Amino acid sequence: MNIIFAAGESSPFVKTGGLADVIWGLSKALVRRGEKVSVFLPFYRKGKEKVRDIYKLIDSFDVAQGWRMTHCNIIFDQKEGVDFYFVECDQYFGRDGIYGFEDDGERFAFFQLAVAKAIIHLNLHPDIIHVHDWQAALIPLLCAHAGMRFRSVLTIHNPAFQGYLNPASLGDLLNLPVVYYSDGLLRFNNMVSMLKGGITTVDAVTTVSLTHAQELLNDKTGFNGIGNIIKFRQSDMFGIVNGLDYEEFDPSKDTHIAKNYSLSDYKVGKKVNKEALLAAFNFKEPEADVPVFGLVSRLTSQKGIDRVLRIIPDIIKEDAKLVVLGQGEWDIEQKLKYMASRYPQNIGLFLGYNDNLAHLIYAGSDFFLMPSKFEPCGLGQIIAMHYGTLPIVSKVGGLNDTVHSYYDSHDGADGFAFANWDENCFDYSISYVSEMFKKKKLNPLIKTAMAEDFSWDKQVDGYLDLYAKLLKR
Repeated sequence: MNIIFAAGESSPFVKTGGLADVIWGLSKALVRRGEKVSVFLPFYRKGKEKVRDIYKLIDSFDVAQGWRMTHCNIIFDQKEGVDFYFVECDQYFGRDGIYGFEDDGERFAFFQLAVAKAIIHLNLHPDIIHVHDWQAALIPLLCAHAGMRFRSVLTIHNPAFQGYLNPASLGDLLNLPVVYYSDGLLRFNNMVSMLKGGITTVDAVTTVSLTHAQELLNDKTGFNGIGNIIKFRQSDMFGIVNGLDYEEFDPSKDTHIAKNYSLSDYKVGKKVNKEALLAAFNFKEPEADVPVFGLVSRLTSQKGIDRVLRIIPDIIKEDAKLVVLGQGEWDIEQKLKYMASRYPQNIGLFLGYNDNLAHLIYAGSDFFLMPSKFEPCGLGQIIAMHYGTLPIVSKVGGLNDTVHSYYDSHDGADGFAFANWDENCFDYSISYVSEMFKKKKLNPLIKTAMAEDFSWDKQVDGYLDLYAKLLKR
Protein backbone atom coordinates (compact mmCIF):
# COMPACT_ATOMS: atom_id res chain seq x y z
CA MET A 1 0.00 0.00 0.00
CA ASN A 2 0.96 3.60 -0.59
CA ILE A 3 0.05 5.47 2.60
CA ILE A 4 0.23 9.20 3.25
CA PHE A 5 0.28 10.61 6.77
CA ALA A 6 -0.31 14.29 7.55
CA ALA A 7 0.05 15.77 11.03
CA GLY A 8 1.17 18.82 12.95
CA GLU A 9 4.30 17.16 14.31
CA SER A 10 6.45 14.04 14.24
CA SER A 11 9.60 12.77 15.86
CA PRO A 12 12.49 12.89 15.19
CA PHE A 13 12.00 16.42 13.80
CA VAL A 14 9.63 18.23 16.15
CA LYS A 15 7.75 17.06 19.22
CA THR A 16 5.42 18.66 21.74
CA GLY A 17 3.63 15.51 22.88
CA GLY A 18 2.68 11.91 22.21
CA LEU A 19 1.35 12.63 18.71
CA ALA A 20 4.91 13.01 17.44
CA ASP A 21 5.88 9.62 18.89
CA VAL A 22 2.86 7.95 17.30
CA ILE A 23 3.52 9.33 13.81
CA TRP A 24 7.17 8.27 13.92
CA GLY A 25 6.64 4.87 15.55
CA LEU A 26 3.65 3.86 13.42
CA SER A 27 5.21 5.00 10.14
CA LYS A 28 8.38 3.00 10.81
CA ALA A 29 6.35 -0.07 11.75
CA LEU A 30 4.37 0.16 8.51
CA VAL A 31 7.58 0.43 6.49
CA ARG A 32 8.94 -2.67 8.24
CA ARG A 33 5.81 -4.48 7.02
CA GLY A 34 6.66 -3.54 3.45
CA GLU A 35 4.30 -0.55 3.04
CA LYS A 36 5.31 2.76 1.47
CA VAL A 37 4.77 5.66 3.89
CA SER A 38 5.03 9.38 3.22
CA VAL A 39 4.59 11.90 6.06
CA PHE A 40 3.64 15.55 5.47
CA LEU A 41 4.62 18.07 8.16
CA PRO A 42 4.95 21.83 8.46
CA PHE A 43 8.59 22.92 8.23
CA TYR A 44 8.98 24.61 11.59
CA ARG A 45 12.08 26.54 12.53
CA LYS A 46 12.65 23.95 15.30
CA GLY A 47 12.57 21.08 12.83
CA LYS A 48 14.94 22.51 10.23
CA GLU A 49 18.06 21.78 12.25
CA LYS A 50 17.14 18.08 12.35
CA VAL A 51 16.75 17.68 8.60
CA ARG A 52 19.88 16.27 7.03
CA ASP A 53 22.79 18.48 5.99
CA ILE A 54 21.40 19.83 2.71
CA TYR A 55 17.68 20.39 2.25
CA LYS A 56 16.34 18.69 -0.84
CA LEU A 57 13.93 21.11 -2.49
CA ILE A 58 11.64 19.05 -4.70
CA ASP A 59 8.77 21.41 -5.47
CA SER A 60 7.72 25.01 -5.17
CA PHE A 61 4.32 26.61 -5.80
CA ASP A 62 1.81 29.23 -4.71
CA VAL A 63 -1.19 28.35 -2.57
CA ALA A 64 -4.39 30.32 -3.06
CA GLN A 65 -6.40 31.22 0.02
CA GLY A 66 -9.26 33.36 -1.14
CA TRP A 67 -7.61 36.58 -2.34
CA ARG A 68 -4.18 35.55 -0.97
CA MET A 69 -1.43 33.85 -2.94
CA THR A 70 1.19 32.47 -0.58
CA HIS A 71 4.35 30.77 -1.75
CA CYS A 72 5.66 27.53 -0.26
CA ASN A 73 8.43 25.02 -0.88
CA ILE A 74 8.23 21.26 -0.46
CA ILE A 75 11.36 19.87 1.20
CA PHE A 76 12.16 16.16 1.14
CA ASP A 77 14.03 14.00 3.62
CA GLN A 78 14.05 10.29 4.37
CA LYS A 79 14.68 8.55 7.66
CA GLU A 80 14.61 4.78 8.26
CA GLY A 81 12.65 4.19 5.06
CA VAL A 82 9.97 6.81 5.79
CA ASP A 83 9.61 9.65 3.25
CA PHE A 84 9.10 13.05 4.87
CA TYR A 85 7.70 16.03 2.98
CA PHE A 86 7.92 19.40 4.71
CA VAL A 87 5.74 22.37 3.79
CA GLU A 88 8.07 25.35 4.08
CA CYS A 89 6.49 28.77 4.53
CA ASP A 90 8.27 31.04 7.00
CA GLN A 91 5.28 33.36 7.17
CA TYR A 92 3.36 30.63 8.99
CA PHE A 93 5.94 28.18 10.32
CA GLY A 94 9.19 30.12 10.68
CA ARG A 95 8.40 31.00 14.28
CA ASP A 96 9.89 30.07 17.63
CA GLY A 97 6.84 28.08 18.73
CA ILE A 98 4.73 25.32 17.19
CA TYR A 99 1.16 25.93 18.36
CA GLY A 100 -0.63 28.56 20.37
CA PHE A 101 -0.69 31.49 17.95
CA GLU A 102 -3.79 33.58 17.32
CA ASP A 103 -3.69 32.64 13.63
CA ASP A 104 -3.34 28.88 14.14
CA GLY A 105 -6.55 28.30 12.19
CA GLU A 106 -5.15 30.21 9.21
CA ARG A 107 -1.73 28.56 9.53
CA PHE A 108 -3.07 25.02 9.42
CA ALA A 109 -5.69 25.82 6.78
CA PHE A 110 -2.72 26.83 4.62
CA PHE A 111 -0.85 23.63 5.54
CA GLN A 112 -3.79 21.45 4.51
CA LEU A 113 -4.28 23.26 1.21
CA ALA A 114 -0.55 22.94 0.51
CA VAL A 115 -0.58 19.19 1.23
CA ALA A 116 -3.57 18.63 -1.05
CA LYS A 117 -1.80 20.53 -3.87
CA ALA A 118 1.52 18.72 -3.25
CA ILE A 119 -0.16 15.32 -3.60
CA ILE A 120 -1.16 16.33 -7.13
CA HIS A 121 2.15 17.99 -8.03
CA LEU A 122 4.25 15.06 -6.80
CA ASN A 123 2.02 12.36 -8.38
CA LEU A 124 1.91 10.43 -5.11
CA HIS A 125 -1.32 8.49 -5.85
CA PRO A 126 -2.01 7.23 -2.31
CA ASP A 127 -4.14 4.21 -1.54
CA ILE A 128 -4.80 5.60 1.94
CA ILE A 129 -4.41 9.08 3.35
CA HIS A 130 -4.28 9.03 7.14
CA VAL A 131 -4.66 12.41 8.84
CA HIS A 132 -4.16 13.20 12.50
CA ASP A 133 -6.07 15.69 14.66
CA TRP A 134 -7.62 18.94 13.50
CA GLN A 135 -4.41 20.35 12.01
CA ALA A 136 -4.75 17.88 9.10
CA ALA A 137 -8.37 16.74 9.34
CA LEU A 138 -9.72 18.48 6.23
CA ILE A 139 -7.10 17.23 3.75
CA PRO A 140 -9.31 14.35 2.49
CA LEU A 141 -12.19 16.79 1.91
CA LEU A 142 -9.91 19.28 0.15
CA CYS A 143 -8.57 16.49 -2.06
CA ALA A 144 -12.09 15.29 -2.88
CA HIS A 145 -13.12 18.86 -3.66
CA ALA A 146 -10.22 18.95 -6.14
CA GLY A 147 -11.36 15.70 -7.78
CA MET A 148 -9.00 13.24 -6.06
CA ARG A 149 -10.56 10.08 -4.67
CA PHE A 150 -8.93 7.65 -2.26
CA ARG A 151 -9.68 6.02 1.09
CA SER A 152 -9.12 8.15 4.17
CA VAL A 153 -8.70 7.77 7.93
CA LEU A 154 -8.76 10.40 10.67
CA THR A 155 -7.17 9.61 14.02
CA ILE A 156 -8.30 11.77 16.93
CA HIS A 157 -5.46 12.02 19.43
CA ASN A 158 -6.98 14.80 21.52
CA PRO A 159 -10.66 15.68 21.00
CA ALA A 160 -10.38 18.78 23.18
CA PHE A 161 -8.77 20.70 20.29
CA GLN A 162 -11.17 21.11 17.38
CA GLY A 163 -9.72 23.68 14.98
CA TYR A 164 -12.23 26.51 14.89
CA LEU A 165 -12.56 29.16 12.18
CA ASN A 166 -15.00 32.00 11.74
CA PRO A 167 -17.70 30.86 9.27
CA ALA A 168 -17.05 33.94 7.15
CA SER A 169 -13.48 32.71 6.53
CA LEU A 170 -14.49 29.37 4.99
CA GLY A 171 -13.96 30.58 1.43
CA ASP A 172 -11.24 33.00 2.42
CA LEU A 173 -8.98 30.47 4.15
CA LEU A 174 -10.04 27.06 2.79
CA ASN A 175 -11.45 27.85 -0.67
CA LEU A 176 -14.58 25.89 0.20
CA PRO A 177 -18.17 26.90 -0.61
CA VAL A 178 -20.43 28.21 2.14
CA VAL A 179 -22.79 25.27 1.59
CA TYR A 180 -20.35 23.09 3.54
CA TYR A 181 -21.14 25.25 6.55
CA SER A 182 -24.84 25.85 5.95
CA ASP A 183 -25.62 22.14 5.45
CA GLY A 184 -23.87 21.29 8.73
CA LEU A 185 -20.90 19.41 7.31
CA LEU A 186 -18.40 21.75 8.98
CA ARG A 187 -20.70 23.67 11.34
CA PHE A 188 -20.15 23.07 15.02
CA ASN A 189 -21.16 25.39 17.85
CA ASN A 190 -21.82 28.12 15.27
CA MET A 191 -18.24 27.96 14.01
CA VAL A 192 -16.36 26.04 11.35
CA SER A 193 -14.66 23.09 13.04
CA MET A 194 -11.91 21.40 11.08
CA LEU A 195 -12.08 18.38 13.38
CA LYS A 196 -15.80 17.97 12.77
CA GLY A 197 -15.20 18.33 9.04
CA GLY A 198 -12.74 15.48 9.20
CA ILE A 199 -15.09 13.30 11.25
CA THR A 200 -17.96 13.78 8.82
CA THR A 201 -16.02 13.28 5.58
CA VAL A 202 -13.38 10.55 6.05
CA ASP A 203 -14.03 6.86 5.48
CA ALA A 204 -13.05 5.83 9.01
CA VAL A 205 -12.39 7.54 12.32
CA THR A 206 -10.04 6.07 14.89
CA THR A 207 -8.86 7.05 18.31
CA VAL A 208 -5.96 5.74 20.27
CA SER A 209 -7.57 3.26 22.65
CA LEU A 210 -10.64 1.05 22.87
CA THR A 211 -11.92 2.65 26.05
CA HIS A 212 -11.54 6.19 24.70
CA ALA A 213 -13.48 5.21 21.57
CA GLN A 214 -16.38 4.18 23.80
CA GLU A 215 -15.97 7.32 25.91
CA LEU A 216 -16.33 9.46 22.79
CA LEU A 217 -19.29 7.51 21.45
CA ASN A 218 -21.10 7.85 24.77
CA ASP A 219 -20.12 11.44 25.44
CA LYS A 220 -22.85 14.07 25.20
CA THR A 221 -21.47 17.14 26.92
CA GLY A 222 -17.69 16.82 27.14
CA PHE A 223 -15.30 18.14 24.49
CA ASN A 224 -17.91 20.75 23.47
CA GLY A 225 -20.27 17.94 22.50
CA ILE A 226 -18.13 16.39 19.76
CA GLY A 227 -19.33 12.97 20.92
CA ASN A 228 -22.74 13.77 19.44
CA ILE A 229 -21.08 14.08 16.03
CA ILE A 230 -18.93 10.97 16.43
CA LYS A 231 -22.06 8.98 17.33
CA PHE A 232 -23.27 9.41 13.74
CA ARG A 233 -20.10 7.61 12.57
CA GLN A 234 -20.38 4.79 15.09
CA SER A 235 -20.11 2.03 12.47
CA ASP A 236 -16.92 3.62 11.15
CA MET A 237 -15.33 4.35 14.55
CA PHE A 238 -12.44 2.23 15.84
CA GLY A 239 -10.17 2.26 18.86
CA ILE A 240 -6.56 1.11 18.37
CA VAL A 241 -4.14 1.34 21.29
CA ASN A 242 -0.91 3.22 20.63
CA GLY A 243 2.36 1.37 20.47
CA LEU A 244 5.72 2.31 21.93
CA ASP A 245 8.90 2.84 19.96
CA TYR A 246 11.22 0.42 21.75
CA GLU A 247 14.16 1.78 19.77
CA GLU A 248 13.84 5.06 21.67
CA PHE A 249 12.55 3.69 24.97
CA ASP A 250 14.60 0.63 25.89
CA PRO A 251 16.33 0.53 29.30
CA SER A 252 18.86 -1.98 27.98
CA LYS A 253 20.12 0.51 25.34
CA ASP A 254 18.98 3.93 26.54
CA THR A 255 21.89 6.38 26.37
CA HIS A 256 20.05 8.95 28.51
CA ILE A 257 20.10 6.93 31.74
CA ALA A 258 22.84 6.23 34.27
CA LYS A 259 22.97 2.44 33.85
CA ASN A 260 21.36 0.13 31.32
CA TYR A 261 19.36 -2.83 32.53
CA SER A 262 16.81 -5.42 31.45
CA LEU A 263 14.35 -7.79 33.06
CA SER A 264 17.17 -10.07 34.17
CA ASP A 265 19.10 -7.42 36.12
CA TYR A 266 16.59 -4.64 36.76
CA LYS A 267 17.22 -4.45 40.53
CA VAL A 268 20.81 -3.26 40.11
CA GLY A 269 19.96 -1.03 37.15
CA LYS A 270 17.05 0.70 38.81
CA LYS A 271 19.05 1.25 42.01
CA VAL A 272 21.82 3.06 40.13
CA ASN A 273 19.34 5.14 38.16
CA LYS A 274 17.39 5.99 41.30
CA GLU A 275 20.55 7.31 42.94
CA ALA A 276 21.31 9.35 39.81
CA LEU A 277 17.76 10.73 39.79
CA LEU A 278 17.95 11.78 43.43
CA ALA A 279 21.27 13.48 42.76
CA ALA A 280 19.85 15.26 39.70
CA PHE A 281 17.26 16.91 41.95
CA ASN A 282 19.82 17.64 44.67
CA PHE A 283 18.26 15.40 47.27
CA LYS A 284 20.63 14.44 50.06
CA GLU A 285 21.74 10.96 51.07
CA PRO A 286 20.71 8.48 52.37
CA GLU A 287 17.51 8.24 50.38
CA ALA A 288 17.59 5.30 48.01
CA ASP A 289 15.39 3.26 50.36
CA VAL A 290 12.37 5.57 50.18
CA PRO A 291 9.73 5.41 47.44
CA VAL A 292 10.13 7.85 44.56
CA PHE A 293 7.06 8.98 42.62
CA GLY A 294 7.78 10.35 39.12
CA LEU A 295 5.69 12.55 36.86
CA VAL A 296 6.48 13.65 33.29
CA SER A 297 3.53 15.56 31.91
CA ARG A 298 1.94 18.70 30.68
CA LEU A 299 1.02 20.52 33.88
CA THR A 300 -2.69 20.94 33.27
CA SER A 301 -5.93 20.12 35.02
CA GLN A 302 -6.71 17.55 32.33
CA LYS A 303 -3.63 15.60 33.41
CA GLY A 304 -4.90 15.54 37.00
CA ILE A 305 -2.09 17.70 38.37
CA ASP A 306 -4.52 19.22 40.88
CA ARG A 307 -4.89 15.67 42.21
CA VAL A 308 -1.13 15.39 42.50
CA LEU A 309 -0.97 18.65 44.44
CA ARG A 310 -3.54 17.26 46.84
CA ILE A 311 -1.48 14.16 47.69
CA ILE A 312 1.74 16.05 48.46
CA PRO A 313 0.98 15.92 52.24
CA ASP A 314 0.83 12.12 51.89
CA ILE A 315 4.21 12.17 50.10
CA ILE A 316 5.66 14.15 53.00
CA LYS A 317 4.04 11.86 55.57
CA GLU A 318 5.59 8.78 53.95
CA ASP A 319 8.98 10.56 53.74
CA ALA A 320 8.81 9.78 50.02
CA LYS A 321 10.01 11.81 47.04
CA LEU A 322 8.05 13.36 44.19
CA VAL A 323 9.94 14.42 41.05
CA VAL A 324 8.07 16.43 38.42
CA LEU A 325 9.08 17.43 34.91
CA GLY A 326 6.80 19.48 32.69
CA GLN A 327 5.24 22.83 31.98
CA GLY A 328 1.72 24.10 31.50
CA GLU A 329 -0.87 26.19 33.31
CA TRP A 330 0.59 29.12 35.21
CA ASP A 331 -1.31 28.59 38.45
CA ILE A 332 -0.35 24.91 38.62
CA GLU A 333 3.29 25.76 37.97
CA GLN A 334 3.24 28.33 40.78
CA LYS A 335 1.70 25.88 43.26
CA LEU A 336 4.33 23.27 42.42
CA LYS A 337 7.11 25.87 42.75
CA TYR A 338 5.80 26.77 46.20
CA MET A 339 5.69 23.13 47.30
CA ALA A 340 9.19 22.46 45.95
CA SER A 341 10.57 25.47 47.83
CA ARG A 342 8.75 24.52 51.03
CA TYR A 343 9.76 20.83 50.93
CA PRO A 344 13.09 20.80 49.05
CA GLN A 345 14.01 17.34 50.35
CA ASN A 346 10.73 15.78 49.22
CA ILE A 347 9.68 17.61 46.06
CA GLY A 348 11.85 18.04 42.98
CA LEU A 349 10.63 20.22 40.11
CA PHE A 350 11.91 20.94 36.60
CA LEU A 351 9.71 23.35 34.64
CA GLY A 352 10.17 22.73 30.93
CA TYR A 353 11.31 19.64 29.08
CA ASN A 354 14.62 17.81 29.20
CA ASP A 355 14.94 14.51 27.35
CA ASN A 356 17.77 13.15 29.52
CA LEU A 357 15.90 13.94 32.72
CA ALA A 358 12.63 12.52 31.40
CA HIS A 359 14.29 9.18 30.65
CA LEU A 360 15.99 9.20 34.03
CA ILE A 361 12.62 9.73 35.76
CA TYR A 362 11.20 6.71 33.92
CA ALA A 363 14.21 4.60 34.91
CA GLY A 364 14.85 5.86 38.44
CA SER A 365 11.37 6.21 39.90
CA ASP A 366 9.53 3.46 41.71
CA PHE A 367 6.06 4.70 40.73
CA PHE A 368 4.77 6.86 37.87
CA LEU A 369 1.76 9.14 38.40
CA MET A 370 -0.90 9.62 35.70
CA PRO A 371 -4.17 10.54 37.47
CA SER A 372 -5.59 12.05 34.26
CA LYS A 373 -9.21 13.17 34.09
CA PHE A 374 -9.26 12.01 30.47
CA GLU A 375 -6.47 10.35 28.50
CA PRO A 376 -7.11 9.14 24.94
CA CYS A 377 -4.17 6.73 25.24
CA GLY A 378 -1.13 8.03 27.04
CA LEU A 379 2.39 6.82 26.48
CA GLY A 380 3.89 7.69 29.85
CA GLN A 381 2.38 4.66 31.59
CA ILE A 382 3.59 2.35 28.81
CA ILE A 383 7.11 3.77 28.94
CA ALA A 384 7.16 3.55 32.73
CA MET A 385 6.15 -0.11 32.71
CA HIS A 386 8.87 -0.98 30.21
CA TYR A 387 11.38 0.64 32.60
CA GLY A 388 10.02 -1.28 35.60
CA THR A 389 8.33 1.75 37.14
CA LEU A 390 4.80 0.96 38.27
CA PRO A 391 2.07 3.34 37.05
CA ILE A 392 -0.63 4.75 39.31
CA VAL A 393 -3.41 5.87 36.98
CA SER A 394 -7.08 6.72 36.69
CA LYS A 395 -9.30 4.30 34.78
CA VAL A 396 -9.86 6.44 31.71
CA GLY A 397 -9.09 5.97 28.02
CA GLY A 398 -5.90 4.14 27.22
CA LEU A 399 -4.86 4.05 30.86
CA ASN A 400 -7.73 1.64 31.46
CA ASP A 401 -6.70 -0.47 28.44
CA THR A 402 -3.01 -0.75 29.26
CA VAL A 403 -2.70 -0.97 33.06
CA HIS A 404 -3.87 -4.13 34.82
CA SER A 405 -4.65 -2.94 38.32
CA TYR A 406 -3.46 -4.68 41.46
CA TYR A 407 -6.66 -3.44 43.08
CA ASP A 408 -8.73 -5.55 40.67
CA SER A 409 -6.62 -8.70 40.64
CA HIS A 410 -3.17 -9.56 41.96
CA ASP A 411 -2.71 -12.03 39.09
CA GLY A 412 -1.16 -10.32 36.07
CA ALA A 413 -1.11 -6.92 37.76
CA ASP A 414 1.40 -4.38 36.42
CA GLY A 415 0.26 -1.21 38.18
CA PHE A 416 -2.49 0.49 40.16
CA ALA A 417 -5.65 2.06 38.73
CA PHE A 418 -8.51 3.87 40.44
CA ALA A 419 -11.98 4.84 39.24
CA ASN A 420 -11.94 8.34 37.81
CA TRP A 421 -14.78 9.45 40.09
CA ASP A 422 -13.10 8.03 43.22
CA GLU A 423 -10.36 10.56 43.92
CA ASN A 424 -10.02 9.30 47.47
CA CYS A 425 -8.65 6.06 46.03
CA PHE A 426 -5.78 8.01 44.45
CA ASP A 427 -5.03 9.61 47.82
CA TYR A 428 -5.14 6.17 49.43
CA SER A 429 -2.78 4.76 46.79
CA ILE A 430 0.21 6.76 48.03
CA SER A 431 0.21 5.18 51.49
CA TYR A 432 -0.81 1.78 50.09
CA VAL A 433 1.99 1.47 47.55
CA SER A 434 4.50 3.01 49.99
CA GLU A 435 3.71 0.18 52.38
CA MET A 436 4.15 -2.38 49.59
CA PHE A 437 7.50 -0.74 48.77
CA LYS A 438 8.67 -1.00 52.37
CA LYS A 439 7.64 -4.67 52.57
CA LYS A 440 9.35 -5.38 49.21
CA LYS A 441 6.19 -6.76 47.60
CA LEU A 442 6.57 -5.04 44.24
CA ASN A 443 8.89 -7.40 42.34
CA PRO A 444 6.14 -9.59 40.81
CA LEU A 445 4.42 -6.47 39.46
CA ILE A 446 7.68 -5.04 38.14
CA LYS A 447 8.49 -8.26 36.27
CA THR A 448 5.01 -8.37 34.74
CA ALA A 449 5.20 -4.72 33.73
CA MET A 450 8.58 -5.06 32.04
CA ALA A 451 7.42 -8.13 30.13
CA GLU A 452 4.40 -6.38 28.58
CA ASP A 453 4.62 -5.91 24.80
CA PHE A 454 3.28 -2.63 23.46
CA SER A 455 5.67 -2.48 20.52
CA TRP A 456 4.46 -0.87 17.30
CA ASP A 457 5.26 -4.11 15.48
CA LYS A 458 2.37 -5.61 17.44
CA GLN A 459 -0.02 -2.64 17.50
CA VAL A 460 0.38 -1.88 13.76
CA ASP A 461 -1.84 -4.87 12.91
CA GLY A 462 -4.92 -2.89 13.89
CA TYR A 463 -4.16 -0.20 11.31
CA LEU A 464 -3.21 -2.68 8.57
CA ASP A 465 -6.50 -4.53 9.09
CA LEU A 466 -8.44 -1.26 8.91
CA TYR A 467 -6.65 -0.11 5.74
CA ALA A 468 -7.32 -3.48 4.07
CA LYS A 469 -11.04 -3.30 4.93
CA LEU A 470 -11.33 0.21 3.50
CA LEU A 471 -9.64 -0.78 0.25
CA LYS A 472 -12.16 -3.60 -0.21
CA ARG A 473 -15.13 -1.22 -0.05
